[in-house]
Order: sequence, then structure tokens, then C-alpha cells
Amino acid sequence: AAVEFQNQNIARETLRGEMFPDTASREYLIKHCAERGLTPKPATYATVTGKFTPANLEIPIGSRYSHEDFNYTVTEKIADGLYYLQCETAGSEPNGVTGQLIPIDYINGLQTAEIIEVTFIGEDEEETESLRERYFSTIKSEAFGGNIASYLQKIRSISGVGQVKPYTAAEWNGGGTVKFVI
Repeated sequence: AAVEFQNQNIARETLRGEMFPDTASREYLIKHCAERGLTPKPATYATVTGKFTPANLEIPIGSRYSHEDFNYTVTEKIADGLYYLQCETAGSEPNGVTGQLIPIDYINGLQTAEIIEVTFIGEDEEETESLRERYFSTIKSEAFGGNIASYLQKIRSISGVGQVKPYTAAEWNGGGTVKFVI
């Protein structure tokens, strides 16, 4: 019986920790955030610039290529021989990858394909402590009707935004104006 009472005490302490956002595990923190309309920011996909030869060859949008551990899909033509490709793996791991691409789909007349730069970096899913901080910031200041908290909430929800510095109307350009440095 003593072992069962001890197991119940451990379960009760674990449950007590999950009840409060400051001590909740990620799973339960996400549930607390949902009560305030927040979700973790999802991972994003890296976009690279690919150079294809011959330059006058039309590369089909949607064609796929491989580079080491990652696959890429052509999404948009930039100029002759230059295309945007989106990595099929979300997150920051493919950032910084450059080099030769190997076509997964056969492209008649293609001579070379390579990644020349990472144009837009991919980001990992929002970390637990960042989500916890965002949760508590919504409690500290209610966002409504265009106040600073409302602007901050909207700007921070944009993918890729790290920090935001607001300037008051007096610091910026007078009444009816807003300025934020992202």
C-alpha cells in the first residue's frame, strides 16, 4: 500500500506542475497557450537560388533535385538560368547548403544545376521557453484596438521576426503615427 501511495503522490506532483504555465512541459504549455489563442510558430522551409545551364533551358516549375541529405523543388523562375528552389525539409538544418544539385526528375538538355546561395533561411519550430515567454507577454498587456500591445502581437506573429522595438508617437513623428524597428 505504501508503494501505491508513493506513486499517487508522484503523479499528483507531476500533475500540479502541469497545471501552471511557468512549470508546464511543452505538451501542456501548448494547451495553456491555446486558451489565449496562441500556437507554437511552425518550422519554415529554406529557399535557395539555383543556377542551371544552359541558361536558355526552361526548367519546369515543380521539378525536384537532390543535394546530399536534402531534396528541393523549383518554385519560381528569377531570370534565365536562375530559379528559386524550396527545400522539402523544414527547419534550420538545410541553411548554408550550397553545391551541385542532382535532378530527381529527368530534364532533357540539362547540363548542370547548383545551389549558389541560400536566399531565405529556414527556421526551426518555436522553442518551448520562447513560447512560454510569448504566453506571459499576452497576460502582461492586453492587445486591443491598435494599442502598442496589439501591434507587437501582430508583428511578432510574422514568420522570421525575432524582436520588435516600438517607438511612441512622441518619439517618432507625432500623433497618429507609429514606428517599429524589427
